[in-house]
Amino acid sequence: MFLLAGCSGAWGPARTAEPNAPTLTSASDAADTAFAVPVEATTPVAAPLRTLPLLNELNMLHIQVPRGQRLLAEKVWNHLRENGLDSETQLCLRRNGLRVGIGREQWWDAVKVALDAIEGARINRPDPIQMPPGFPLALELDTGPREQTLFFIDRDGILTGGTWPQSRNVLRVSYSIDPQQTDRVHLIVVPEVRQRLSGWRWIRTEAGLWQVPKHGGRAFPAAGFAVTLDPGEFVLLAPSEKGDLFGIVGGAFLTEERDGQYYDSYVFLRPVLRRDHERG
Repeated sequence: MFLLAGCSGAWGPARTAEPNAPTLTSASDAADTAFAVPVEATTPVAAPLRTLPLLNELNMLHIQVPRGQRLLAEKVWNHLRENGLDSETQLCLRRNGLRVGIGREQWWDAVKVALDAIEGARINRPDPIQMPPGFPLALELDTGPREQTLFFIDRDGILTGGTWPQSRNVLRVSYSIDPQQTDRVHLIVVPEVRQRLSGWRWIRTEAGLWQVPKHGGRAFPAAGFAVTLDPGEFVLLAPSEKGDLFGIVGGAFLTEERDGQYYDSYVFLRPVLRRDHERG
């Protein structure tokens, strides 16, 4: 389990979408950070398409590190591996201001020691969320809509930008299960800027059709990634050294100014699979 100074006990029980409710709120809404976790799901209208273990929990931990503590935060990476992504993807992510590492449960104590040494860190641990395979969960990073100018560098090296009024930044998280090794998860994370539209739309997942709110905006696949995780593994997403560039996706999504202080966001994601007989 993940433990952290300021967060006592184990991860809480998982939550799932409630029928006819457009979103789920969590204890994070009252937390003093901007890491709300809206679940864009309403009522499932079809049975699962095949029998596989379901993702019982997506565990999330959000640490905001004061910019003056960056050197201490860098020690976290000594206990993670970055070779879960190919070199081209790693380079593209870093150009876009993002850095991704993979850790294992048995390494968490060392990661925790590095995090505990950071003074002034802001900690937020949303409730675990249940989601079916293929469902696009949106981890919202903003407390409200705003106008922003964003830039990203595509895989061909071309810099592109645009201005997005009344927009919010989210991390779109989805997963699938390896059909050959059903205890492994293919986790996909893509940054998106979204503008809420009226109405709803249907999406197809491995658990059937789900209804989600309509939105405009743009996804940034060049700043996204897909990793395969074995049981007990987790992902860290944080700003790279390019995150300070004005408007670059990684900096816009994973840095924040509060009360004259700049913070870097360290987002930990840990999926947990349980088969039917393991559910409590």
